[in-house]
Amino acid sequence: MLRFSVKRRRDLVHRIVPFFESHPLKTAKLADFERFRSVLQMMEQGRHLESSGLAMIAAITETMNRRQRSRYLESSEAIRRPTHIELS
Repeated sequence: MLRFSVKRRRDLVHRIVPFFESHPLKTAKLADFERFRSVLQMMEQGRHLESSGLAMIAAITETMNRRQRSRYLESSEAIRRPTHIELS
């Protein structure tokens, strides 16, 4: 098994997405790819910088990779952890 990782959005948009548009997936992953591509397009438009856009991106990613709803969107570690400065 080989794992290939790409982290820069520019590479995802200009290399990975065009490759899979030219060589479409023929499995259930095609729907995930289409969602992934729509998230990248939203990020290219700057939608991830708006709370409504970020919420929409989170909702889309919740449906990807057959995942269960993420408990981190409802209650993150940052919210549960006490601050370093506690007033008594």
